[in-house]
Amino acid sequence: MQLFNKEEHRRASEKNYTILCIDDESVNLKVLASIFKDHYNVVACKSAKQGFQHALQEEPDIILLDILMPEENGFELMEKLKKHPKLSSIPVIFITGLQDVEDEEKGLMMGACDYIQKPFNYSIVRARVNTHLEIIRQRNLLERFALFDSLTEVPNRRKWQQDSIDCWTSANTTKNPMVYGIIDVDHFKKYNDHYGHQQGDVVLRKIANTLRRALYGYNGEIFRCGGEEFYFYFPMANNIPASIVLSSCLDSVTQLTIPHRAVANSCYVSVSIGAVLVTPNKNTSLEQIMQQADERLYLIKKGSRNAVSLLELNQDNLPISVGIS
Repeated sequence: MQLFNKEEHRRASEKNYTILCIDDESVNLKVLASIFKDHYNVVACKSAKQGFQHALQEEPDIILLDILMPEENGFELMEKLKKHPKLSSIPVIFITGLQDVEDEEKGLMMGACDYIQKPFNYSIVRARVNTHLEIIRQRNLLERFALFDSLTEVPNRRKWQQDSIDCWTSANTTKNPMVYGIIDVDHFKKYNDHYGHQQGDVVLRKIANTLRRALYGYNGEIFRCGGEEFYFYFPMANNIPASIVLSSCLDSVTQLTIPHRAVANSCYVSVSIGAVLVTPNKNTSLEQIMQQADERLYLIKKGSRNAVSLLELNQDNLPISVGIS
């Protein structure tokens, strides 16, 4: 397979950007569309009301907004956009015939990222929009990097805090049973002391990747939330017992056959897993479930390690069974 070069990748990514143009004059909309249609997705609206609805539906990357429009002007629409949680962060560029300094100041004070006066120069409009879209691209990259662990490249604690709550809320609505838990690398401090931190980093990357692959087949997610500690969740589906999924995670690590000679009676690096099977409901919280998972993990760490402890709860959050394998 031939990979994109940088220019091809840039062009391919451009088409993913959506520009929403709002202007009551059809001629202006056609001109703006002609400037950007070859590189971006362009959505055109002739009123503030239509523009607001399309903004909700499309969630565009940038909005080009006229001010002088009937029924509802651009300033009024801008105020609505900034008050809406889904739309408040979308950059807005005013493109308008108003040329007073006071109007430009008002637009910028309301939160517009730019102000372009009509009649406008095509090249200038294209250059300014491209500049703001490049800022958006860089911001998105930074946000993405901020949600991933740089060492293992799996999602980090911040991403866990976002995704786990969303997952819990969704499962609470659908009443789907879920498994939440914690995975800890056994005797990892001793491994680092014996083999060195650089080799320890290599091991963490291998373990993170193999656990991610093991959970992927069950629509699960894993997050690095501590030095050698990973949080995870997966939905119950296809009548596959949770114990089978957890055992496959356990086995996937031992099958890496990473030597660990720093501990007596230990041949290879292993992990311990504490987990809870629960149907999310309003009578309990994710924090309580993770505390119970941590307690299960603690029992394993006090014992043989390289094992799974699974607590199963019923609809009333009462234990159905506790298994260690």
